[in-house]
Amino acid sequence: MYATPDEAETAFYTAFADTDLEAMMGVWLDSDTISCVHPVGPRIDGQQAVRASWAEIFRGSPGLRFRLGEVNRIQDALLSIHVLHEHITVPGETAARPPTIATNIYQLTKEGWRMILHHASPVATPVPTTRSASSTKLH
Repeated sequence: MYATPDEAETAFYTAFADTDLEAMMGVWLDSDTISCVHPVGPRIDGQQAVRASWAEIFRGSPGLRFRLGEVNRIQDALLSIHVLHEHITVPGETAARPPTIATNIYQLTKEGWRMILHHASPVATPVPTTRSASSTKLH
């Protein structure tokens, strides 16, 4: 039972680093309403599909290590939203990987805080521009 969303988040990243599928799924709400989006992947809905996606990732994972940064938390009585950068280190690689930005949403249940959404995507690389100050930015 996770008494706080931060405890659930710590358990999520520990399970991820340890490639521990049972521990990973212990963080998630046992429901078909959960969703997960892995970097540049499709949306995955439902407990069985989310579990299968993590099992596939763990089969090819070389023991990743995480440093979390730039964490922004928004919380009310029943939901906690965490937006953060995942700095991932892969054993044997000499170059640092660019960070991934993740949104993790936790819901308070009778069994404590549980993850209901994990959405990760690459951080956009800033593109240098030569536009004049009068250029219009549409989005």
